Amino acid sequence: MPTSIYCLLLAALLAMGSAPSHAMTVQVQGNQVFATGPVGDDLRQFEEAFAKGGVDTVVFVNSPGGDLWTGLRVGRLIADKGYNTVVAGSCVSACSIMFMGGKERRFSDAVRASQTLIGIHGAHDSETKQVIATLQPQIFAFYKQRMGDKFNAQAMNQALYEMQDSGALLRVFDPVRNAKTLPYHCVSGQTPRDKCTTLAGADAISLGLITHTDLVKLDLPASFTATPTAMGKPLEVLLADLPAYYAELARTQCTAEPCRSATLKRHELAENRAIATPLQGPGYGFSANADSPTVAVVRAVYQCNHDTRRPVSLCEPQVVNQYDIRPQFLAAQASHATALSQLKVPADKFYANEEFGGGLSSATGFRTQKLSDITPSKLDGVALIGTQELARALLSAKPPTVVDVMGLFETIPQSVALVGAGVALENPEQDAELEKRIGALLNLLAPDRAAPVVFFCAGRNCWQSVNAALRATKLGYTQVQWYRGGLESWVAAGLPTAGVVLRAVAR
Repeated sequence: MPTSIYCLLLAALLAMGSAPSHAMTVQVQGNQVFATGPVGDDLRQFEEAFAKGGVDTVVFVNSPGGDLWTGLRVGRLIADKGYNTVVAGSCVSACSIMFMGGKERRFSDAVRASQTLIGIHGAHDSETKQVIATLQPQIFAFYKQRMGDKFNAQAMNQALYEMQDSGALLRVFDPVRNAKTLPYHCVSGQTPRDKCTTLAGADAISLGLITHTDLVKLDLPASFTATPTAMGKPLEVLLADLPAYYAELARTQCTAEPCRSATLKRHELAENRAIATPLQGPGYGFSANADSPTVAVVRAVYQCNHDTRRPVSLCEPQVVNQYDIRPQFLAAQASHATALSQLKVPADKFYANEEFGGGLSSATGFRTQKLSDITPSKLDGVALIGTQELARALLSAKPPTVVDVMGLFETIPQSVALVGAGVALENPEQDAELEKRIGALLNLLAPDRAAPVVFFCAGRNCWQSVNAALRATKLGYTQVQWYRGGLESWVAAGLPTAGVVLRAVAR
């Protein structure tokens, strides 16, 4: 499964401008100050940490950035004190400004190479996401001062000024462990990777972001080591004997010796790895060395759904790394019945402005880019359904099939997840292949094409539900409905949610 779908599903907004509601976690350990999380009004935290004495290094661990004022003040404070800085994981936006205050600047190997990067972009308002061009010069000046004779004016102008929205970003990677991935700049958070600009011949050292290529060995504080999760839930049930699980998998799911011999060695492969098995019959899907347990699970389900040796089938995740996630999915299944029993028809027809915006426009075809954008007010050949009407339909004697095209965390009760059903591709041949996969899986989830089927995603700014509804109509479903408000409106109405039961991934 292409990694682009994970970007579509899990894309996070990178904030810089006015302060976010959360602050960083800052902790002193020996001679190092560790900082993680979104940047808020955190200057006092850093001043207090630096006042403890003996500090010579500041380590930034997975920060999406945040408040520009704090970033510049902390960056200058680090520079004035002559401290060194280290990046463990991603350090983006205001975090990268603080990092640049370091006298000596390095990457650490504490986080996977694919997730270790420095991200640079210009200022914008964290609420409206509008670019604030008047603030870019002071950011430009700070980078120029800190980079010295390696300052690349063209690259920095691109990073700070070529911004269509707050998601624009120049990404620069660890040149030791990830040397093949060159820095690249995307003008929008929704720009496809192949449309971004690659900085040929450049890397973190030649751009002056880091001063040394040797990686820093770190012992992260215990509080900075996140509890492993998959699909938004903590991984808690350890398999007592992982090799024994794979041996049983080989015995029950393999029909040929090559499959059995390969399966017995799966547990030795790189984390993150996951197994998914079909609801019926032999075979399984496997993924290894993914960026996270969630990505591993999604890929494993995809591989299981589309095993070329058998018909398309629905599948369920079994194991991720050394954890048994079957109890997690049984709990998710049970949560649907519980949520449905708590469901009441809300007083109003619409919530979270689901009925507004989009003008009088109507979508007649798929959108292949900028899938996070205000959707039209109607769709040709597709009925619109509001929050109140959907709740009433779910409580009826013949409820519709409700399809969540995002399907990774919480969802509407009684809905089924079909991840990737809202994707559309520019290449006609590739889109035709995708349509076959979507159609085959949708046929398993909603076999009666004359019965009502409802599509939704995160909210009214999600074009994936638009694409999916139009796709279903093209595939011959005659009672397609579109829940424009999506999960955002459902939650705004105070209605219960359930856990996602992931059985189908189209892309």
